[in-house]
Amino acid sequence: MPTVREVLNRLRWDRRGGPGTVVLAVRVREGGVGSVEEIGFGSVSEILAGGVTVADGTFVPYHRLVSVKRGEEVLWHSSRG
Repeated sequence: MPTVREVLNRLRWDRRGGPGTVVLAVRVREGGVGSVEEIGFGSVSEILAGGVTVADGTFVPYHRLVSVKRGEEVLWHSSRG
């Protein structure tokens, strides 16, 4: 299985669905409550060794990613559950 970084780098250059159709599900924790939020791949400005940076400058480490989807197709899912 490819790593999430490999999947994201492939998507960066993939012309099939465009970045607007790809969504990253991210674990977040606010006020002691955990949830999952979605980030559009189009807002990813950098794909780095330890995570991604989004347009507002926020760094999201790879261990916070739950899945990467194009529409209903799951391109990558975390083995952490």
